[in-house]
Amino acid sequence: MATSYVQLLLLVLASLLFLPALYAVDFGYCNKNGYDYGNFSRVEISPNPVGPEDNYLDITVSGYASKQMNNVTIEVYAKSKKTTDRLGDYYICKVGNACVIKSGLCFSPECAIEAGTKFVLPIPKVQVDDLEDGFKYVVSLLEDDLVNSRDYDEKFIERMCVDFVVPMLDSTLVSA
Repeated sequence: MATSYVQLLLLVLASLLFLPALYAVDFGYCNKNGYDYGNFSRVEISPNPVGPEDNYLDITVSGYASKQMNNVTIEVYAKSKKTTDRLGDYYICKVGNACVIKSGLCFSPECAIEAGTKFVLPIPKVQVDDLEDGFKYVVSLLEDDLVNSRDYDEKFIERMCVDFVVPMLDSTLVSA
Protein backbone atom coordinates (compact mmCIF):
# COMPACT_ATOMS: atom_id res chain seq x y z
CA MET A 1 0.00 0.00 0.00
CA ALA A 2 2.81 2.43 0.89
CA THR A 3 4.54 1.64 -2.39
CA SER A 4 1.48 2.75 -4.40
CA TYR A 5 1.40 6.10 -2.54
CA VAL A 6 5.10 6.65 -3.27
CA GLN A 7 4.57 5.78 -6.94
CA LEU A 8 1.60 8.15 -7.12
CA LEU A 9 3.60 10.93 -5.46
CA LEU A 10 6.49 10.39 -7.91
CA LEU A 11 4.06 10.47 -10.84
CA VAL A 12 2.53 13.76 -9.64
CA LEU A 13 5.96 15.35 -9.11
CA ALA A 14 7.17 14.23 -12.54
CA SER A 15 4.06 15.62 -14.22
CA LEU A 16 4.57 18.98 -12.49
CA LEU A 17 8.13 19.16 -13.78
CA PHE A 18 7.08 18.52 -17.38
CA LEU A 19 3.82 20.51 -17.37
CA PRO A 20 5.42 23.83 -18.48
CA ALA A 21 6.83 22.08 -21.56
CA LEU A 22 3.27 21.40 -22.73
CA TYR A 23 2.79 25.09 -23.53
CA ALA A 24 5.98 25.45 -25.61
CA VAL A 25 5.77 25.38 -29.42
CA ASP A 26 8.42 24.89 -32.09
CA PHE A 27 9.50 28.14 -33.70
CA GLY A 28 11.81 29.50 -36.37
CA TYR A 29 13.38 32.85 -37.15
CA CYS A 30 11.55 34.90 -39.78
CA ASN A 31 14.81 35.54 -41.64
CA LYS A 32 15.77 31.83 -41.26
CA ASN A 33 19.21 32.46 -39.71
CA GLY A 34 18.89 34.65 -36.59
CA TYR A 35 19.47 38.28 -35.69
CA ASP A 36 22.36 40.47 -34.54
CA TYR A 37 20.18 41.91 -31.77
CA GLY A 38 19.69 38.62 -29.97
CA ASN A 39 17.89 35.32 -30.02
CA PHE A 40 14.69 33.69 -28.88
CA SER A 41 14.97 30.70 -26.57
CA ARG A 42 11.30 29.79 -26.04
CA VAL A 43 7.81 30.47 -27.36
CA GLU A 44 4.80 29.41 -25.29
CA ILE A 45 1.08 29.64 -26.00
CA SER A 46 -1.95 29.08 -23.84
CA PRO A 47 -4.24 27.33 -24.38
CA ASN A 48 -2.26 24.68 -26.22
CA PRO A 49 -3.81 23.36 -28.38
CA VAL A 50 -6.31 26.07 -29.26
CA GLY A 51 -9.88 24.81 -29.52
CA PRO A 52 -12.69 25.99 -31.82
CA GLU A 53 -14.36 27.80 -28.90
CA ASP A 54 -11.19 29.77 -28.01
CA ASN A 55 -11.26 33.38 -29.23
CA TYR A 56 -7.97 34.46 -27.68
CA LEU A 57 -4.62 32.97 -26.80
CA ASP A 58 -1.72 34.18 -24.68
CA ILE A 59 1.77 34.15 -26.18
CA THR A 60 5.01 34.41 -24.20
CA VAL A 61 8.36 34.85 -25.92
CA SER A 62 11.66 34.55 -24.08
CA GLY A 63 15.18 35.23 -25.22
CA TYR A 64 18.45 37.10 -24.90
CA ALA A 65 19.33 40.57 -26.20
CA SER A 66 22.88 40.97 -27.46
CA LYS A 67 22.31 44.64 -28.42
CA GLN A 68 20.22 47.36 -26.79
CA MET A 69 16.71 47.88 -28.20
CA ASN A 70 14.95 51.16 -27.31
CA ASN A 71 11.24 52.02 -27.48
CA VAL A 72 10.36 48.42 -28.33
CA THR A 73 7.01 47.52 -29.86
CA ILE A 74 5.87 43.92 -30.18
CA GLU A 75 3.88 43.30 -33.37
CA VAL A 76 1.82 40.13 -33.73
CA TYR A 77 0.24 38.92 -36.94
CA ALA A 78 -0.97 35.79 -38.68
CA LYS A 79 0.52 35.14 -42.09
CA SER A 80 -0.21 32.74 -44.93
CA LYS A 81 0.92 32.68 -48.55
CA LYS A 82 -1.97 34.96 -49.59
CA THR A 83 -2.95 36.92 -46.48
CA THR A 84 -1.42 38.80 -43.57
CA ASP A 85 -3.68 39.75 -40.64
CA ARG A 86 -2.23 42.18 -38.12
CA LEU A 87 -3.48 41.03 -34.73
CA GLY A 88 -1.99 43.68 -32.47
CA ASP A 89 0.78 46.04 -31.43
CA TYR A 90 2.02 45.98 -27.86
CA TYR A 91 4.40 48.55 -26.35
CA ILE A 92 6.92 46.81 -24.13
CA CYS A 93 6.56 49.40 -21.35
CA LYS A 94 2.80 48.68 -21.22
CA VAL A 95 2.85 44.88 -21.49
CA GLY A 96 1.89 43.42 -18.11
CA ASN A 97 4.48 41.21 -16.41
CA ALA A 98 7.20 41.92 -18.99
CA CYS A 99 10.52 41.03 -17.47
CA VAL A 100 14.17 41.84 -18.10
CA ILE A 101 16.39 39.53 -16.07
CA LYS A 102 19.48 41.00 -14.40
CA SER A 103 21.55 39.04 -11.89
CA GLY A 104 18.79 36.44 -11.73
CA LEU A 105 16.12 38.99 -10.74
CA CYS A 106 13.16 40.12 -12.84
CA PHE A 107 12.82 43.86 -13.50
CA SER A 108 10.09 45.67 -15.41
CA PRO A 109 11.60 47.10 -18.62
CA GLU A 110 11.72 50.87 -19.12
CA CYS A 111 10.51 50.65 -22.75
CA ALA A 112 13.88 49.14 -23.69
CA ILE A 113 15.71 45.84 -23.56
CA GLU A 114 19.34 46.33 -22.52
CA ALA A 115 22.20 44.50 -24.21
CA GLY A 116 23.33 41.43 -22.30
CA THR A 117 19.98 40.71 -20.66
CA LYS A 118 17.46 37.90 -20.85
CA PHE A 119 13.84 38.86 -21.44
CA VAL A 120 10.37 37.35 -20.96
CA LEU A 121 7.56 39.10 -22.84
CA PRO A 122 3.99 37.95 -22.19
CA ILE A 123 1.53 39.00 -24.90
CA PRO A 124 -2.01 38.57 -23.54
CA LYS A 125 -5.30 38.11 -25.37
CA VAL A 126 -4.11 37.74 -28.95
CA GLN A 127 -7.07 37.11 -31.23
CA VAL A 128 -7.23 33.59 -32.65
CA ASP A 129 -7.07 33.81 -36.44
CA ASP A 130 -8.32 31.21 -38.91
CA LEU A 131 -6.56 31.70 -42.22
CA GLU A 132 -6.24 29.01 -44.88
CA ASP A 133 -4.05 25.98 -44.22
CA GLY A 134 -0.37 26.50 -43.61
CA PHE A 135 -0.52 29.84 -41.79
CA LYS A 136 1.82 30.89 -39.01
CA TYR A 137 1.74 33.37 -36.18
CA VAL A 138 4.55 35.92 -36.23
CA VAL A 139 5.94 37.89 -33.27
CA SER A 140 8.27 40.73 -34.22
CA LEU A 141 10.28 43.01 -31.92
CA LEU A 142 10.44 46.44 -33.51
CA GLU A 143 12.57 49.39 -32.46
CA ASP A 144 11.17 52.90 -32.83
CA ASP A 145 13.27 54.99 -35.23
CA LEU A 146 11.59 58.38 -34.75
CA VAL A 147 14.82 60.25 -35.40
CA ASN A 148 15.29 58.97 -38.96
CA SER A 149 11.69 58.39 -40.09
CA ARG A 150 9.32 60.73 -41.88
CA ASP A 151 6.09 58.79 -41.69
CA TYR A 152 4.47 56.19 -39.45
CA ASP A 153 5.06 53.14 -41.69
CA GLU A 154 8.80 53.76 -41.89
CA LYS A 155 9.48 54.54 -38.24
CA PHE A 156 9.91 50.94 -37.01
CA ILE A 157 12.93 48.74 -37.63
CA GLU A 158 12.57 44.99 -37.14
CA ARG A 159 15.25 43.78 -34.71
CA MET A 160 14.08 40.23 -34.00
CA CYS A 161 11.28 38.08 -35.39
CA VAL A 162 9.98 34.57 -34.78
CA ASP A 163 7.25 32.54 -36.46
CA PHE A 164 5.42 29.42 -35.32
CA VAL A 165 2.37 27.26 -35.97
CA VAL A 166 -0.32 27.31 -33.29
CA PRO A 167 -1.66 23.79 -32.66
CA MET A 168 -5.41 23.82 -33.31
CA LEU A 169 -7.94 21.21 -32.25
CA ASP A 170 -10.03 19.99 -35.17
CA SER A 171 -13.67 20.96 -34.58
CA THR A 172 -14.82 17.55 -35.89
CA LEU A 173 -12.77 15.82 -33.17
CA VAL A 174 -14.23 18.04 -30.45
CA SER A 175 -17.85 17.37 -31.44
CA ALA A 176 -17.36 13.61 -31.80
